[in-house]
Amino acid sequence: MECFVKNIILLLIWVYFVSCGGSSNRTAAGLWDDAQKYRTEDRLKESITSFKTILDKYPSDNFAAEAQFQIADIYLNDVKDFDFAVKEFKTVVDLYPNHEVAKKSLFMIAYIYNNYLNAYSDAIITYKLFRNKYPNDELIPSVEYELDGLKEIQSTIDSLNSIVNKKTNI
Repeated sequence: MECFVKNIILLLIWVYFVSCGGSSNRTAAGLWDDAQKYRTEDRLKESITSFKTILDKYPSDNFAAEAQFQIADIYLNDVKDFDFAVKEFKTVVDLYPNHEVAKKSLFMIAYIYNNYLNAYSDAIITYKLFRNKYPNDELIPSVEYELDGLKEIQSTIDSLNSIVNKKTNI
């Protein structure tokens, strides 16, 4: 009987390590699924951890760029930490410049500057950068709309810069 109990305990330990402790052997796709599930359950810390595990273990995988984008999106839409969201979107642009999410990230940076941080000069610069890099993108009408809304602010910024330049030249 004692041998039987030991075998059951060993079996339970083995099952635990295979099912629960096996996260270190998870594929990028498995970690992605976990992260998405955690996010829908509003378990944001676990979601970010799973996305970061993808970044650490599979930095060249297609899921890596998507994972970095999702981290930024969590900080933007769930946590509402706009400064940190900008930082995370910039990481996407820097690390994955040729991936589709880099384009979305650049747009989101400008959008956050304009609509959440009131960093209008940064928004204008970033929208113009987007327009120059991706002139035929489907987001161009949105970029033009945002820049159109910033024209009056751009005029004020230009006037203030002109005053500052005149004072420094005296």
